[in-house]
Amino acid sequence: MAIFMITLPLLGAVLVSIVGYLKPHWLPWGALVPLLASGVLGCMLIGRIPSDGYISYHLGNWSVPLGIELRVDYLALFLMLLICALGLLALIFSRRYIVKEVSAGRMTAYYVLILLLSGGLMGFVASGDIFNLFVFMEIVALSSYGLVAISANSRAVRAALRYLLMGAPASIIILLGIALLYMATGSLNMAELAGRIGQSGYREILIASFVLFVVGFGVKAALFPLHLWLPDAHSIAPSPVSALLSGLVVEVSIFGILRIAYSVFTPHVGNLTSATSNALAVLAAAGVIFGGVMALLQKDLKLMLAYSTISHVGYIFLGLTAFNAEGLTGAMYHMLDHGLAKACMFLCAGSFIYIKGFRRIEDLKGAWRQMPWTCFAFGLAAFSLVGIPPTAGFISKWYLILGNVKAGNWVYVVVLLLGSLLGAFYCFRILYYMFFQPGKEGAWTPRPADVPPSMLIPIWILAVATVFFGLFSGLVIPSLLKAAGLLI
Repeated sequence: MAIFMITLPLLGAVLVSIVGYLKPHWLPWGALVPLLASGVLGCMLIGRIPSDGYISYHLGNWSVPLGIELRVDYLALFLMLLICALGLLALIFSRRYIVKEVSAGRMTAYYVLILLLSGGLMGFVASGDIFNLFVFMEIVALSSYGLVAISANSRAVRAALRYLLMGAPASIIILLGIALLYMATGSLNMAELAGRIGQSGYREILIASFVLFVVGFGVKAALFPLHLWLPDAHSIAPSPVSALLSGLVVEVSIFGILRIAYSVFTPHVGNLTSATSNALAVLAAAGVIFGGVMALLQKDLKLMLAYSTISHVGYIFLGLTAFNAEGLTGAMYHMLDHGLAKACMFLCAGSFIYIKGFRRIEDLKGAWRQMPWTCFAFGLAAFSLVGIPPTAGFISKWYLILGNVKAGNWVYVVVLLLGSLLGAFYCFRILYYMFFQPGKEGAWTPRPADVPPSMLIPIWILAVATVFFGLFSGLVIPSLLKAAGLLI
């Protein structure tokens, strides 16, 4: 079933291109089917994958190290379900929204690229060998470039070009890391690599390979100071695309480093990579502060949300570099919280653009009078992003702090708390404008006139989910702790 979760969106991309040619008005509905089917298959896998084990598929019956392996453990399935959910909600939101940002001639390309992105992301997290990790990463990268440029205005093209100019060298860097690793071990299978690395005598080559992986994936994950492509790409892309880039693409790129650090260069050979890991933690801490300060200084709503993503990337990395089960669990749960909350906020930003064309934060003064449902959903997501109980953000930050306390990283504990304080400033400033400031005369109607239900429903599913996974974190956290404990 895990194989079909990956192949259905990829095959669906081909079929949707045909549907777009024959029946263009079927596009929004046809694109939903592959992701919906993948989500159903993922739900059926929940009981079949133990939190302390995995399901492995050797495609074509070729054994390791020659064969292509898909390995789905609890962490991979956790992210694959998140990919299906956010992809579906973005597509539902897009049905009405995207006609204002994308020309009719590019509509088929938009839905095809969304499906390619979703399939590539799921293949990435399920890959059991590094080369196919790279192949799926390139599917994600190419579809992301296209989605950023899909609007075809000059700003979108420039943003996509900057994304490409940083993303392409990052891919080459990762490929070089793969080549060095293969040269030192003679294998590309992750499970086999974990055993061979400890026995390899090519210490310098292994260290160089790890550094290349961290730098390459660091660019794709927008780790400070490798984040330069992110602000323009996330703020200029259509809002559903911004939601997927911030809520999925960045998180899955971080997952790539998690796989390399924990499944290949395991903590048992951590002496090879300790200096790099320490540097990674320092950069992550700097990113938390830099992203928060820059978000606080922005006047454009989507640009503020983009810089906020840089800050939360730092949060996740500080969980990974704690090298204990609590920190890793906090990092994974923060991927969930950030994916849900930031996707919700980007879709809310898209709603403001759809109704009024407003992007500036000051223009949102008094917005709740006309768009109460959108504003309240934005507020719930903001609470989760800040980490106010009982939201998922509180749970994830609790484990991030707990992991760093356990590791003795008291400076990073202070950084995490300071980052939350900055988040409270830039999020609550917007809520203050929305609910407690009078709007400009004529800017908003005195009666509710919110976005259509097809746009509100995805927003509210995401907003309610941030509270649900805060109140019922016990459904996920114990399994994450067990799965994380196996990697440490």
